[in-house]
Amino acid sequence: MKGSYPKGVAKREEILRVTLEIFGREGERNTTLRAIAEESNISLTGLMHYFESKDHLLTEVLRANDNAAEQRFNAPDAVRDPGEFLALAMAANAADAPRVRLYVTLAAASTDPGHPAHAYFKTRFAWIRRVIVDYVEAEQRAGRVHPGRDPALLATALLAAADGVQLQWLSDPRIDMAASVRGVWRALLG
Repeated sequence: MKGSYPKGVAKREEILRVTLEIFGREGERNTTLRAIAEESNISLTGLMHYFESKDHLLTEVLRANDNAAEQRFNAPDAVRDPGEFLALAMAANAADAPRVRLYVTLAAASTDPGHPAHAYFKTRFAWIRRVIVDYVEAEQRAGRVHPGRDPALLATALLAAADGVQLQWLSDPRIDMAASVRGVWRALLG
Protein backbone atom coordinates (compact mmCIF):
# COMPACT_ATOMS: atom_id res chain seq x y z
CA MET A 1 0.00 0.00 0.00
CA LYS A 2 2.81 2.43 0.88
CA GLY A 3 4.43 1.89 -2.52
CA SER A 4 1.22 2.76 -4.36
CA TYR A 5 0.82 6.18 -2.75
CA PRO A 6 3.51 7.97 -4.81
CA LYS A 7 2.16 6.25 -7.91
CA GLY A 8 -1.33 7.51 -7.09
CA VAL A 9 -0.06 11.06 -6.60
CA ALA A 10 1.85 10.87 -9.88
CA LYS A 11 -1.21 9.50 -11.72
CA ARG A 12 -3.40 12.25 -10.28
CA GLU A 13 -0.91 14.90 -11.43
CA GLU A 14 -0.79 13.30 -14.88
CA ILE A 15 -4.59 13.35 -15.08
CA LEU A 16 -4.66 17.06 -14.15
CA ARG A 17 -2.02 17.86 -16.81
CA VAL A 18 -3.80 15.81 -19.48
CA THR A 19 -7.13 17.43 -18.60
CA LEU A 20 -5.75 20.91 -19.19
CA GLU A 21 -4.17 19.78 -22.48
CA ILE A 22 -7.47 18.34 -23.71
CA PHE A 23 -9.38 21.39 -22.48
CA GLY A 24 -6.98 23.59 -24.43
CA ARG A 25 -7.42 21.53 -27.57
CA GLU A 26 -11.11 20.68 -27.40
CA GLY A 27 -12.76 23.32 -25.22
CA GLU A 28 -15.04 22.71 -22.26
CA ARG A 29 -17.91 21.07 -24.13
CA ASN A 30 -15.70 18.55 -25.90
CA THR A 31 -13.51 17.68 -22.90
CA THR A 32 -14.85 14.31 -21.80
CA LEU A 33 -13.93 12.03 -18.95
CA ARG A 34 -13.57 9.21 -21.49
CA ALA A 35 -10.99 11.19 -23.50
CA ILE A 36 -9.14 12.18 -20.33
CA ALA A 37 -9.06 8.57 -19.14
CA GLU A 38 -7.83 7.36 -22.52
CA GLU A 39 -5.03 9.93 -22.78
CA SER A 40 -4.08 9.31 -19.13
CA ASN A 41 -3.84 5.55 -19.77
CA ILE A 42 -6.40 4.75 -17.11
CA SER A 43 -9.85 3.23 -17.22
CA LEU A 44 -12.88 5.46 -16.89
CA THR A 45 -13.63 3.67 -13.61
CA GLY A 46 -10.07 4.37 -12.47
CA LEU A 47 -10.44 8.03 -13.37
CA MET A 48 -13.69 8.18 -11.41
CA HIS A 49 -11.76 6.85 -8.41
CA TYR A 50 -9.80 10.12 -8.44
CA PHE A 51 -12.53 12.55 -9.57
CA GLU A 52 -16.28 12.07 -9.28
CA SER A 53 -17.23 14.27 -12.26
CA LYS A 54 -15.80 16.41 -15.03
CA ASP A 55 -16.67 19.58 -13.10
CA HIS A 56 -14.84 18.26 -10.03
CA LEU A 57 -11.84 17.37 -12.18
CA LEU A 58 -11.73 20.79 -13.86
CA THR A 59 -11.98 22.45 -10.45
CA GLU A 60 -9.06 20.37 -9.22
CA VAL A 61 -6.97 21.51 -12.20
CA LEU A 62 -7.46 25.09 -11.01
CA ARG A 63 -6.87 24.16 -7.37
CA ALA A 64 -3.54 22.53 -8.27
CA ASN A 65 -2.60 25.66 -10.19
CA ASP A 66 -3.49 27.84 -7.19
CA ASN A 67 -1.55 25.59 -4.82
CA ALA A 68 1.55 26.07 -6.98
CA ALA A 69 0.96 29.84 -7.07
CA GLU A 70 0.51 29.95 -3.29
CA GLN A 71 3.81 28.11 -2.83
CA ARG A 72 5.52 30.67 -5.09
CA PHE A 73 3.92 33.53 -3.13
CA ASN A 74 5.07 32.07 0.18
CA ALA A 75 8.63 31.32 -1.01
CA PRO A 76 11.32 33.29 0.87
CA ASP A 77 12.38 35.22 -2.24
CA ALA A 78 8.85 35.83 -3.58
CA VAL A 79 7.38 39.15 -4.60
CA ARG A 80 5.28 40.21 -1.61
CA ASP A 81 3.33 42.98 -3.31
CA PRO A 82 0.06 41.24 -4.27
CA GLY A 83 -0.54 43.57 -7.21
CA GLU A 84 2.87 42.78 -8.66
CA PHE A 85 2.41 39.09 -7.89
CA LEU A 86 -0.91 39.12 -9.80
CA ALA A 87 0.73 41.03 -12.65
CA LEU A 88 3.43 38.35 -12.88
CA ALA A 89 0.70 35.70 -12.84
CA MET A 90 -1.03 37.51 -15.71
CA ALA A 91 2.24 37.49 -17.68
CA ALA A 92 2.48 33.73 -17.15
CA ASN A 93 -1.18 33.30 -18.06
CA ALA A 94 -0.59 35.07 -21.38
CA ALA A 95 1.49 32.03 -22.36
CA ASP A 96 -1.23 29.58 -21.26
CA ALA A 97 -4.54 30.37 -22.94
CA PRO A 98 -6.14 27.03 -21.95
CA ARG A 99 -5.58 27.78 -18.27
CA VAL A 100 -7.10 31.25 -18.67
CA ARG A 101 -10.06 29.84 -20.59
CA LEU A 102 -10.61 27.17 -17.93
CA TYR A 103 -10.42 29.76 -15.15
CA VAL A 104 -12.92 32.11 -16.81
CA THR A 105 -15.26 29.24 -17.69
CA LEU A 106 -15.31 27.86 -14.16
CA ALA A 107 -15.49 31.31 -12.55
CA ALA A 108 -18.74 31.89 -14.42
CA ALA A 109 -20.07 28.40 -13.62
CA SER A 110 -19.17 28.82 -9.94
CA THR A 111 -21.84 31.46 -9.47
CA ASP A 112 -24.22 28.50 -9.18
CA PRO A 113 -24.01 27.39 -5.52
CA GLY A 114 -24.51 23.77 -6.64
CA HIS A 115 -21.46 23.75 -8.92
CA PRO A 116 -18.34 22.00 -7.57
CA ALA A 117 -16.27 25.14 -8.25
CA HIS A 118 -18.51 27.34 -6.07
CA ALA A 119 -16.77 26.58 -2.77
CA TYR A 120 -13.35 26.67 -4.45
CA PHE A 121 -13.87 30.19 -5.83
CA LYS A 122 -15.47 31.44 -2.62
CA THR A 123 -12.46 30.24 -0.62
CA ARG A 124 -9.98 31.43 -3.25
CA PHE A 125 -11.42 34.94 -3.42
CA ALA A 126 -11.59 35.25 0.37
CA TRP A 127 -7.94 34.16 0.74
CA ILE A 128 -6.66 36.53 -1.97
CA ARG A 129 -8.70 39.45 -0.60
CA ARG A 130 -7.27 38.77 2.88
CA VAL A 131 -3.69 38.77 1.51
CA ILE A 132 -4.33 42.07 -0.27
CA VAL A 133 -6.04 43.66 2.74
CA ASP A 134 -3.15 42.60 5.00
CA TYR A 135 -0.64 44.07 2.55
CA VAL A 136 -2.51 47.38 2.20
CA GLU A 137 -2.94 47.70 5.97
CA ALA A 138 0.80 47.09 6.49
CA GLU A 139 1.60 49.69 3.82
CA GLN A 140 -0.75 52.13 5.54
CA ARG A 141 0.96 51.57 8.88
CA ALA A 142 4.32 52.18 7.18
CA GLY A 143 3.01 55.42 5.67
CA ARG A 144 3.34 54.27 2.04
CA VAL A 145 -0.42 54.10 1.33
CA HIS A 146 -2.86 56.84 2.30
CA PRO A 147 -4.76 55.86 5.45
CA GLY A 148 -8.04 56.90 3.83
CA ARG A 149 -7.88 54.08 1.27
CA ASP A 150 -10.27 51.24 2.07
CA PRO A 151 -8.18 48.02 2.01
CA ALA A 152 -11.22 45.78 1.40
CA LEU A 153 -12.33 47.91 -1.54
CA LEU A 154 -8.81 47.86 -3.01
CA ALA A 155 -8.71 44.07 -2.67
CA THR A 156 -12.04 43.62 -4.41
CA ALA A 157 -11.10 46.06 -7.17
CA LEU A 158 -7.73 44.42 -7.82
CA LEU A 159 -9.34 40.99 -8.09
CA ALA A 160 -12.01 42.40 -10.40
CA ALA A 161 -9.32 43.92 -12.60
CA ALA A 162 -7.33 40.67 -12.77
CA ASP A 163 -10.36 38.56 -13.60
CA GLY A 164 -11.81 41.11 -15.98
CA VAL A 165 -8.60 41.54 -17.96
CA GLN A 166 -8.38 37.78 -18.43
CA LEU A 167 -11.86 37.71 -19.91
CA GLN A 168 -11.01 40.60 -22.23
CA TRP A 169 -7.69 38.99 -23.21
CA LEU A 170 -9.48 35.85 -24.38
CA SER A 171 -11.28 38.05 -26.92
CA ASP A 172 -8.27 40.22 -27.72
CA PRO A 173 -4.85 38.66 -26.98
CA ARG A 174 -3.14 41.96 -27.82
CA ILE A 175 -4.15 43.20 -24.35
CA ASP A 176 -1.19 43.24 -21.98
CA MET A 177 -2.73 41.65 -18.92
CA ALA A 178 0.30 42.24 -16.70
CA ALA A 179 0.54 45.93 -17.58
CA SER A 180 -3.19 46.35 -17.07
CA VAL A 181 -3.11 44.81 -13.59
CA ARG A 182 -0.03 46.86 -12.64
CA GLY A 183 -1.70 50.06 -13.83
CA VAL A 184 -4.91 49.39 -11.95
CA TRP A 185 -2.96 48.50 -8.79
CA ARG A 186 -0.92 51.71 -8.94
CA ALA A 187 -4.07 53.73 -9.48
CA LEU A 188 -5.80 52.02 -6.56
CA LEU A 189 -2.89 52.62 -4.22
CA GLY A 190 -2.67 56.27 -5.30
